Amino acid sequence: MIMRKTIIKALIAVSILFASATVVSAQKNKSEVSVSVAGGLSTLDYEAAFGNHKNGTGGNFGIGYTYFISKNFGLNTGAEFSLYQAELTQDKFNNVSRSLVDASDGELYDFYSSVKSYKEKQNVTYMNIPLMVQFQSGEKNKLYAQAGVKLGIPVKGKYKSSASEMVNKGFFHDTENWGETQEFMGFGTFTDYSNNEDIRLRVVCFFSADFGMKWALADKLFLYTGAYLDYGLNDIVKDSRDQNFTKFGDTTEGLVPLNNSVLNSSIGYGSNTLTQTLSDRVIPVSIGLKVRLALGL
Repeated sequence: MIMRKTIIKALIAVSILFASATVVSAQKNKSEVSVSVAGGLSTLDYEAAFGNHKNGTGGNFGIGYTYFISKNFGLNTGAEFSLYQAELTQDKFNNVSRSLVDASDGELYDFYSSVKSYKEKQNVTYMNIPLMVQFQSGEKNKLYAQAGVKLGIPVKGKYKSSASEMVNKGFFHDTENWGETQEFMGFGTFTDYSNNEDIRLRVVCFFSADFGMKWALADKLFLYTGAYLDYGLNDIVKDSRDQNFTKFGDTTEGLVPLNNSVLNSSIGYGSNTLTQTLSDRVIPVSIGLKVRLALGL
């Protein structure tokens, strides 16, 4: 609710600024249409409960429209497709899923899993809509700076996980016996484990800024070169983090052990409650270089 109110206020503020500036300005209306590419650090920023978090690279491609309300000020909008990547690795960890039910006889059991050489890669794509104020100064070639917000609409989120080895076994409550070889229940030793699934994402609001030089290539053709920053202001993971890291796929041959992403799950039980979330809030962040080719209208 708070995030929604913040986005609405930002949109209203930029709309008022646009309307006011248009009325006040006495100069002839001028505008630009542009295409842009950007790249550099483009990652998912989060604190992981274990392992090593590694930032990823990415960038964006976009089209834009700038309306100049005066010689030095303009308002910019458009659409950008942006890619964010990150990775997490962990040498070894254990997990348990308690009070599962054996479908064959209704007996309760606990599922224990030991994972070695775990790696998870996350890839997230957003369509970002900028609402920016541009300032420029100079004669033929100009210094420029932009600042404002971007509204990010999720397009796709994926995670790919792998492990060199996963050892699973179960402890049955009624008989007080261990099951270690029943592969139809997901028990046993699995080498070269892998999984590939979607991540459900929220709409995100960014603070955004970029600055650099605007080069006049011809009478109405301009090249912008500079640096940019996009910083997410809210958690993008839609699912709660009270899901167990270990889950199961049901096939004709029985249960297949799978896993949820570290971005939206927990491990460990105490008093039948998950005790350790694997990540805190996840924020998309980009910083790098940007090139924009603009045509004056």
